[in-house]
Amino acid sequence: MRRLGGDYEANLSREELETILQEIVTGIAIVSPHPDGVRLDYTNNGFFQIFGYTREEYESLGDAVRLNLFHERDFMNIVTKINTDYAPGEVLQFECRINKKGGEQAWGLISTRKPSNAAQGEQTFICSIVDITDLKKIQLNQEKERKRYEIIEELSDNIFFTYDVTNDVFEASAKILRSIGTRTRIENAIESMTYGDIIDHRDVPAFIGALSNGLSGQRKNTFDARIINNRGDSVWHRIKFSVVFDENDNAVQFVGNMTDIDKEKKEKNRLIAQAETDQLTGFLNKLSTMLKVNELIKEEEEEGALFIFDIDNFKKLNDTYGHRVGDIFLKEFTGKLSLSFRTSDVLGRVGGEEFVLYLSGVGDNKHYLEEKAVQIQSICNSIRLEVAPEEEFSCSIGISRFPSDGKTYTELYEKADKAMYYVKNHGKKNFAFIDEIG
Repeated sequence: MRRLGGDYEANLSREELETILQEIVTGIAIVSPHPDGVRLDYTNNGFFQIFGYTREEYESLGDAVRLNLFHERDFMNIVTKINTDYAPGEVLQFECRINKKGGEQAWGLISTRKPSNAAQGEQTFICSIVDITDLKKIQLNQEKERKRYEIIEELSDNIFFTYDVTNDVFEASAKILRSIGTRTRIENAIESMTYGDIIDHRDVPAFIGALSNGLSGQRKNTFDARIINNRGDSVWHRIKFSVVFDENDNAVQFVGNMTDIDKEKKEKNRLIAQAETDQLTGFLNKLSTMLKVNELIKEEEEEGALFIFDIDNFKKLNDTYGHRVGDIFLKEFTGKLSLSFRTSDVLGRVGGEEFVLYLSGVGDNKHYLEEKAVQIQSICNSIRLEVAPEEEFSCSIGISRFPSDGKTYTELYEKADKAMYYVKNHGKKNFAFIDEIG
């Protein structure tokens, strides 16, 4: 009965063994040391076919050709290694360039084994050689592409990356280490980026949004986010990626790049801020004040209050001491105001000496609003100018409340403005609520 795994060599006839050895597509040889290199003690036909020769053609070749079948440097490296003493049965493998019939250069994979029954110090080896030219060409092309890819990356501002959706693994090119300091491979990537120290928490919603779009079938995606570098700085990057889908239209991989846009983004933000703010005081300008207050009213829908205040007799200050002195007063006044209110409060300059303050989320706390009006007045009273140390300053303040006095900035402004002029017409240096003046 035939064995399931095939017969042992001992069960085969010499003729069958010889047929196998000669017809096998792998080159086989037994070699031993020789003064000129190595001696072929046994070869099968496949050994010569690797080089493009028949056995007869090989035997008719001159010594110069036979010695040059292997690339000289590769061959000497192999000889050096197999001449070191290594254990019987141990296998060594080498890649080696070979010269085929007709001058074509190819690649062979040589495996050598010292016979298991070899005596101590015996230098006879069983070798096999396989043509790996096609595989090597692919490897060399891949290496060439890798180097080309690295050069392109170095010449560009891009960091290339992939994200394996199935395994939740993010991998980026080495440039990410140099430019950001973030590691090139991140496992549990979504959790690490959402809750870790990679993406600035302010931009996590943009990251989650782009991720969701990609997983939902949107092939191309772009978003801006601040990436935290190894110094702890948040650096703006534009992240673009395309999605690779499988045959069932499931997203399996993201392929994309990251570009440092920090300078561009900061310059854009600076220009936006410049367009939105008053250059002397740093407060929002007239248009931006209106837009910001309307935005807060729409988003928060909480009770708030709008203050309009005007510096009393400011024209006299400018006419007496000049506009430069007037500017000094305004800068000191607005500087102190900025330090006295929340960052969520809106401060705007809507005229030469006219200002707006909007307090959101203050409820219907009239006492609190009165305290804020007194605080504005106190700041104005506290300022003294070198050129006019005896000059005292005051302001007139009008107050309207959202939503009882108006549901838009324009409505609130008109009511607060009316209250402010009521104060100006009744002695100045005070404040009034619109609902108190009738």
